[in-house]
Order: sequence, then structure tokens, then C-alpha cells
Amino acid sequence: MRFGDMLRQARTAAGLTQAELGDGVYSPHFISLLERGLRQPTPEMVQHLAVRLRMDPLTLTWWVEQPPADDQPGLTSAMFAANYARDMHDDALAASEAEHAAGIAYEQRNAPAWWDMSMLQAQSLINLRRLEEAENVLRSMDRSSLMVATPELQSIVQGRLSTIARSAGRLAEGVELARRSVELAAELPDHAPTRLHAAFILIAALSVKGELDEAWEVATNLDITEGVSPAPSLLIARGAWAIGNVAFRRGDSEVGEKYYALASELLLPQADLQAWTEFHCASAIYRLLAGFVDDSVRASIANAELGLQLVGTDVQRLELALAQAKLALLTADLDTAEELLKRLIDQRHLLHFEAEADLEESLGLYYVARESPRQAAHHLAAAARLHSEAGADEKARELTDRIRALSD
Repeated sequence: MRFGDMLRQARTAAGLTQAELGDGVYSPHFISLLERGLRQPTPEMVQHLAVRLRMDPLTLTWWVEQPPADDQPGLTSAMFAANYARDMHDDALAASEAEHAAGIAYEQRNAPAWWDMSMLQAQSLINLRRLEEAENVLRSMDRSSLMVATPELQSIVQGRLSTIARSAGRLAEGVELARRSVELAAELPDHAPTRLHAAFILIAALSVKGELDEAWEVATNLDITEGVSPAPSLLIARGAWAIGNVAFRRGDSEVGEKYYALASELLLPQADLQAWTEFHCASAIYRLLAGFVDDSVRASIANAELGLQLVGTDVQRLELALAQAKLALLTADLDTAEELLKRLIDQRHLLHFEAEADLEESLGLYYVARESPRQAAHHLAAAARLHSEAGADEKARELTDRIRALSD
């Protein structure tokens, strides 16, 4: 009897649906593929299934039909399925399919395919906010015998780990990993994409931690002059975007607008809709952070809304909703702000550290506007605690000062 038939019988006997067996880790569609014999599980999948079915993992392992080690058509098919799921923006399925393809590639010692599929799995998990799993995938890659220890590949892994640490609120670790990524990439040519991406990640890590002077130094040392730099236009746009972010954080909105204008000129939706959408969401957030409520903010929000109708993750849609809530607060549209903030509270488990802290601060400002100082102080204190625990001490002090001002 095939593995899929045995799995279906065991699931039915346990009274579980396909969704319950997947338990949010593997999609019902992927469980269906397993049961129909169109996919075979990796050892990690077997462990998950065994726990859900309350069975000995060895029993499930005996059911698995091992493909021939040289099953190249099987690898090609698995990679196609993973990439198709990514293109359809089904992150749960993409993570499962990429794990399956990476397992085949590992058995065949196909390092390039293993790298591509492992990175796709990690990114899909990041999109799903399954950060611990993504971190495990990346650390496993770093230790793998298939990992080619080139500065470029090592820098990419360290950079992804930095992004995860920052999203999880481990800011000091995020900065340390980003520095490591930059050090590794320093061996590459000046305008190598990996070297520039490492710098962008370090800028973001330093900015969120509040180390704005160093972030500004790194940002302004980037050679991204349009028409002079040999870097591709998309990378120049991302560099301008990164510098603009830091400028707005530092309160230099004139410089921020200058670099945002360059990024906007080079980032076209027909070239990279995902990047275009992310940029407009970020530009709205940073302009609002500086207190802007003009047409540029509304235009960025409108563009981000348009892009998110076609691409993007649930997390990015919540980030845009947070920007819309902040705009409503700054324009005293408290009813709209309340509606958006309630939606965000219901889904706060999807938010990364910075957005969660921003949500608490926005709730504090909402209750200040509603003249409810006790509730305002409660949420501002929660925001201060999040920043303090993450290592963003200056921001925590700023919020604490606001709380004191409420009681004066």
C-alpha cells in the first residue's frame, strides 16, 4: 500500500481533517498531494505528521517510498511546483513544496537547486511569520555540507538571519548579524548586489535600534549616484529608499524627500510590482512618522493599496492598515482610526516587532485624543516595554517621557 493511502487511513482514523493534520504548517492542498501519492514527505514532515497522528515516527518512515537518488525529473517537477506556489502567492504551499524539492536536491547533492529551494522555503516561512522555522532553515543551510562557503552566499544567509532577528525584536543580535553580513560582503566588488543588500540590512537594523548616526554614516557612504554608479537601477532605487528612511527618522525631511523622489523615479510597477508596493507603503509610514499628512502621503497609501490588490502578504496589508490608522489619527478622524486599530488588534500576532510597538503607540495616541489618559498611559507603557526589551532604549525613554507628561 502506498504512503498516501496509509496516511489517509491514519488521518481518518484519528478524526482529523486535512487542515487539522497540516495544523497551519502544511496547507490542506499539500496534505492532499501527500495522500494522492504526488509528494513524499521529508523527515521533518514525518515528525510533524507523527505528532498530529499520535504515532511513532518510525512507523510513518517505513511507509515512505524513497525515489531513486538520480530522479532528475522528480526534482524538476518539485521545483516547478514550489515556484508556481510562490508565483501564486501561496506562501504555505510554497514553503511545503520548497522543503520537498530541497530534500530531493540534497539527496542528489545538487547544491544550486538545494540553495534555491531552501532560500524559497525560508522566505515563504518569513512571509508567514513562522520566524523560528525560517531561522532553523537558514542555520541548517549555514551548517550544511552542501553550503559553498563563499563570502556572497554566507553574507546572504547572515543578512536573512539579521532580518528575522530584527522582526522578532532582538535588535542587538540583528545589528551583529548585519555587521557580519557586511564584513563577508566586503570581499566582493564595490557595486556587487550582495554587498549593497548587506548595507541596506545594516542600515535598517541600526535605524530600528535607534543608532541613527551610524545608520546615516553607512547610508551616505553608499555610492548610488544615478548615471554614475554601475549598479542596476533597482539597486540604486533601494539605496535611495534606505537613505530616505534614515533621513526621515533623523528629522531631515528635505533630504528624505530628495532620496524618495529618486527611488520613486526608478521603481516602476511594471518592472517590479512587489518592490514598488513595498516602497510606497514604507514612504507613507516614514512621512507619517515625521508628521506629514499631505498629498504625498495619500498618494503613497493609494499606490500601496493598488499594489496589494495584486501582490503582497497579509503582514504587508496590516502594515498599510497601520499607516492608514496613523493618518486618521493625525487628521483627527478618530472613528476611522478606531476601526483600523480594532482590526490590527485582532491580527497583532502577525505583526513584526516594530509594527507591534507602533500599534501600541498609536493606541496610546488614540486614547490621548479621546481624552482617556489612563488607557493612553497603558498603551504607551506597553510600547515602551517592547522597545526596552528589544534594546531600543532611546525610543523607550521617549515614550516614558510622554507617559509622565500625561500625569502632569
